[in-house]
Amino acid sequence: MFFNIFPTFLEKNFGHSKTLPLHSLYLCTLNYMVSMDKVLNFVAIDFETMTAERTSACAVGMAKVVNHDIQQKFYSLINPIPDNREHNNSNIHGITPEMVALSPTFAQIFPIMAQFIGNFPIVCHNRGADINILQRCMQYYGLQGINTENNICTYELTKMSLEDCCRYYHINMGCHHDALDDAIACAEVLLAYQGDVMADTFHGSIDKAIQQFAYKKYEHDTLVPLEDEKVSNQDTPFFHASVVITGTFRAYPNRNELGKQLQALGANINTAITRKTTVVVMGNEAGPAKIKKIEELRAKGHEIRLIYEEELKQILHYGED
Repeated sequence: MFFNIFPTFLEKNFGHSKTLPLHSLYLCTLNYMVSMDKVLNFVAIDFETMTAERTSACAVGMAKVVNHDIQQKFYSLINPIPDNREHNNSNIHGITPEMVALSPTFAQIFPIMAQFIGNFPIVCHNRGADINILQRCMQYYGLQGINTENNICTYELTKMSLEDCCRYYHINMGCHHDALDDAIACAEVLLAYQGDVMADTFHGSIDKAIQQFAYKKYEHDTLVPLEDEKVSNQDTPFFHASVVITGTFRAYPNRNELGKQLQALGANINTAITRKTTVVVMGNEAGPAKIKKIEELRAKGHEIRLIYEEELKQILHYGED
């Protein structure tokens, strides 16, 4: 397995990938394996910005790796620092000004971020963007407590885009431009680059696999919209919305039960994304075909709002009040 990547190593370190004598190959391999300083613990981070301004962070995702394993994840929308830009990036990441209007500011979530990162190095895929955003937001609010100089850039290591890295290392990227999915992908890229094995496979019995599939099925009644008078809370984004749920959710493992909660808020639950779709609830490992369909419809001018798990929990909690 190691020798499959050895020509790349030789070319990077010696300027060629020609065959070496066996004893030289052995010594070179040994020196490489001894000198390679693997990063066991780190925090991968990704920001999304509302505008082109580096201070306009509107979402942050972090994945903490301990002993080569992703142990913790963090995601939050951010009420961005205002600027005078006329155009925003909502068409890229799906986050609108209305979605973040009541979200915490960067200063409010900073203590959580600082505690989450601790003394771990920060890993990102393009330090010129993510580290700059972090530094600029800290500077704006006069904050200290995160060592931004202790960072690693996977783009500089791989010389590939995040999408290309995920294809090369066979990593499930999730939903690109979702801050948490991109942070997780970045973490897995560094682990793969270092030679750590990342497996995206199902672990369990056939019975559990069947049970997992069943969790994604809807009962017929869930797909029938409620009459308006039966919807007690009509002030959520799901009222009169054509909704598609895709991916998995830690807080809502049963797709039908989640569908019933959204139905109770006036949603019209559908199984396929069409021109009538107005809201997509995005979980982890969202279907690639659905993601492609969203991009195609948005490119044609259709407005589709993306709601991720953290915002979903806030809405459902509010809907219960």
